[in-house]
Amino acid sequence: MISMDIRLTVFNLIFRDAMLRELLMNYADRVDGATQGKTAAPTCFVALKWTRNDTWTGPAESQLLTVHVHMPRDRPTSEQVYLDVVVQRLRAALSMEGESKQLAVRHRGTSREATDNGGDTVFKVSTFEISPAAARRREHLLLALSPWTCFSDRRRIGSGCDFLSLN
Repeated sequence: MISMDIRLTVFNLIFRDAMLRELLMNYADRVDGATQGKTAAPTCFVALKWTRNDTWTGPAESQLLTVHVHMPRDRPTSEQVYLDVVVQRLRAALSMEGESKQLAVRHRGTSREATDNGGDTVFKVSTFEISPAAARRREHLLLALSPWTCFSDRRRIGSGCDFLSLN
């Protein structure tokens, strides 16, 4: 079995969207400016954070992607709907994977209100559970079995099978 790099695959899916690509580049510029001692320009950006999914409910080999969507805090509150638009674009980007369906992606939720942590931005947080599609299929293998049709038609009970033992 070929091992896949979930993070690289997800990054490539996000990077295909021009708007999300610009927001990722804004974050890179922000980090680069901070390492050089420059003050960050007030701009919108997206920051990605990865963690292992250690919950018992998660599929094998799954990871959690936490996305922080930021916008300048001096913008009017009415413009904070932009944060929701970005989250919706992320959901769309992660669901448009093409025919191969290499990933199983589940959106676990987004914060309701924008958070103001005293910095120069307000942000919303959205979390996705991402795993290789093969890991998801193994869990749901029993659901893919063909139904037992022996007694599916109640009018013909007994006509489809030779016997039925309850012992």
